[in-house]
Amino acid sequence: MIKHRPRPSKASGSQLQFEKLLEAMGFGQSADPLDHFTRYGLTQKLEEIKRYFARYVSVSAQPDRKLVKRYRATLEKLLTLSEEIGPDFLANEIEKAGWARHNPDADEMTLNMLVEEHSDRRNMVTRLTSHGEDIDHWLNTSGDDYRKRVVRKLVVEPFLRLLMEHGITTSRKKLPRTRMFEAMFEWVGVESRFRLSNAAINKIARELTSASSSESNALQRTEN
Repeated sequence: MIKHRPRPSKASGSQLQFEKLLEAMGFGQSADPLDHFTRYGLTQKLEEIKRYFARYVSVSAQPDRKLVKRYRATLEKLLTLSEEIGPDFLANEIEKAGWARHNPDADEMTLNMLVEEHSDRRNMVTRLTSHGEDIDHWLNTSGDDYRKRVVRKLVVEPFLRLLMEHGITTSRKKLPRTRMFEAMFEWVGVESRFRLSNAAINKIARELTSASSSESNALQRTEN
């Protein structure tokens, strides 16, 4: 009888990815107590980065953009029909019909008063137009470039700052930054198409280093 090896659980897979990340950062398994202390501090901060990114992913679950574009096109057709029917008719008669549906015993005067006092002052065409503009704005600001900016702010920059805080200096042979970020993206769960290129990450690293040096120099001048 052949026994199949059980598949690794999601938790064990994540832990394996995390160990690969620590190894890429130069903190593999060690008997040195100081290394264990450092690993603990790194673990807390790395998990915080992962937690914030996971929170963003959980609240930004989005439908297929093609589906949203179809909805936008349908809305445009609805706007055209609304214009043909007439904004005033929709804002008055149809609104009144809505009040009559919920108040079947109300007379004409009462229905007119309800429309006047409680209905949205904007007509249906104006509301639909505004809704369409909101959709256009979302389509323009939620593409791959926007997602990459989020990855930069929530993953790349915090991780680079963490490396700087712990004095972890990258090098092409011993501690390549490319390997670190590959492991970081894999562990955090960043989709391949939203991962920043090595050139982009190197540029951000230079910017953060320059900004940190400027702040340090300014602080020294203040103290002197």
